[in-house]
Amino acid sequence: MISFGFWNLIIVIVIALVIKNNWQLDGEKAAWENSLFLKSSVIQRLIQFFRQPIVNFIVQATVVLVVTRFLCYTGWLVYFLNQPHPPLWDFQWYYVASKLAHQHLSPFNVEIFNQTFCTITKVCGSLPPFVYPPNIIPLVWFLGYFSMNTAFKISIVMHILAIGLALWGANILLESKSPALRTICTISVALIYGLVRDFQVGNIAIFIAVLILWMFIFARKNQDIPAGICLGLALCKPTLAGLFILYFLLKKRYSLVFVSIVIVTSLAFLGLALTGNSLTQFVSDASRGFSLWQNDPSVSPYISISRLDLMVVGPRLLPNNPFFAKLLSNLIVLILVGLAGWYWYLQQSFTDWSKKIYLAEMVIVSCLSIAITYSQETSSVMLIPAVVFLLNDLLYQIRHCKFSRRRMSVWLAGVCCLAVQTAVIHSWLIHSLANRWNVKAGELPYIMKVTIFALPSYAVLGITLSILVLAISSLRQKQVLKFEPLNRVSI
Repeated sequence: MISFGFWNLIIVIVIALVIKNNWQLDGEKAAWENSLFLKSSVIQRLIQFFRQPIVNFIVQATVVLVVTRFLCYTGWLVYFLNQPHPPLWDFQWYYVASKLAHQHLSPFNVEIFNQTFCTITKVCGSLPPFVYPPNIIPLVWFLGYFSMNTAFKISIVMHILAIGLALWGANILLESKSPALRTICTISVALIYGLVRDFQVGNIAIFIAVLILWMFIFARKNQDIPAGICLGLALCKPTLAGLFILYFLLKKRYSLVFVSIVIVTSLAFLGLALTGNSLTQFVSDASRGFSLWQNDPSVSPYISISRLDLMVVGPRLLPNNPFFAKLLSNLIVLILVGLAGWYWYLQQSFTDWSKKIYLAEMVIVSCLSIAITYSQETSSVMLIPAVVFLLNDLLYQIRHCKFSRRRMSVWLAGVCCLAVQTAVIHSWLIHSLANRWNVKAGELPYIMKVTIFALPSYAVLGITLSILVLAISSLRQKQVLKFEPLNRVSI
């Protein structure tokens, strides 16, 4: 019988060959020949260092092993989740909601939802209520036609397809046809923790991220109807997609907003009809469920270790001063929103208030979507555009600009913050350490709360700030190049 170790070796060899065949710059190599960025003494020393045989081998081996580890873990996860009794985690909430809708009952009513959840899943007791808007019901309606295990297998297939669409969309936004850069982009996106975590727990964040990604692709091509449909569907999770409505209103893309509002309104009223709810009854049930949901340990900013939004920063730093804790979090959010508003004003002024959609704007809105409102580990999939932005920004610097230590320091800070949103930090570090304490009982030491367990939130803040700084400085660079096209800039 062939051992598992043998198959691991085969996988490593295949991945190494695939990466080697795609590790080519092609057209980029000719474009970079006259790059002042690459001719910098700092970059030249860096290139010489990585060209050393032992360093080159270590880098290549690391890339191959990381990709192998990712693919093996994903394959094992697919096998594990297809067992007779897999842990269903978040998926159970969508399934129970769908079953209740088939019975013309309201999943937004706490008592009805808890009782049905106990009957179907055999998990009873105090549970977080179903706090989604009614427009999600038509989207999960099909789950109720199947048994839970069958529905979960369908969900697995849909998640794999969504991951494929996310990787495809990221490569479309990448401003290079080079196989090497596309390989780097694909690997970088795949390593974002939320991509696999969402797949593992059966959440819907990956679907929202994919809809937002393709909404941007369509909107950039002035295809407002498909873009509006994508946004309307994505609004089933308004914490992640709601900010884009405001963004498109500011960009005066009214037809796109109109289509999205028509879609979300139609789905909402259909959801209310399917669950036998009136609007007033839904509001009453939802407000009661939301208040209970806020007190759940998995949601509490003082206890939860899975949240990565900035609203937990204040409560973790100042747990005994609720007023100042909330004030600190709100102040951080206000500063970020102010900087984003300033960038948007500069961008619009530079482009004569154009309706054109820019990647930097979309990335900033995506980062703010997970920074200023409730978001968990699965929501880190919204950072997919940030990966593409950082790669595109580096390409722009290589092609058109001189090397700048300050700018590259900001760029590297963004890359390091993105690296925090990988399994190395979330799974291997945070989750491993969390097993030593009863986190739900609040036993986590203060020093751990404000350091290691707060790293994802700090990283979201760092990513957003670094992208804002890079986007603002890029505007200045483009202004200089516009009026002095023969000069390279260094800002």
